[in-house]
Amino acid sequence: MTSQTAIAKIASNSQGVRQTDEYRITNSSQSVVDTHLLIIVRGLSHEILVENASGTTHSGDPYIRVFLPDGVLQPSQNIVQSLIFRRQGGKNAPPVSYTLDLLSGQGNP
Repeated sequence: MTSQTAIAKIASNSQGVRQTDEYRITNSSQSVVDTHLLIIVRGLSHEILVENASGTTHSGDPYIRVFLPDGVLQPSQNIVQSLIFRRQGGKNAPPVSYTLDLLSGQGNP
C-alpha cells in the first residue's frame, strides 16, 4: 500500500513530553484505496508511546486505523492524519525518530 501513496510530513509540534506530527497521505496510484487505511509506525524506541494508536501489530509496532471518507481514497485524493507521541525527557527530549508503513484492510496487521 505504501507504494500507492505519497506521504508528506506537513507539520511537527513539540511541547514537553508530547510531539505531534501531521501527515498528508495522497493516493498517488490510478486505483482506489478502499476499506481501512492502517498506518504502522516502525522503529520507535520502547520509551515512546503513540497516544492515538489503535493497537499494535504482531511484531509490536503501534498502528493507527483510519476510516477513509466514504470508505475510499480516490486517485489523487488525500487525507491528513496526526500522530501523537509521548516521550521521556521533557523539554530536553530529542525528536521522535520512526518510519511509516501503510496497509489497506481490516483486522489486526
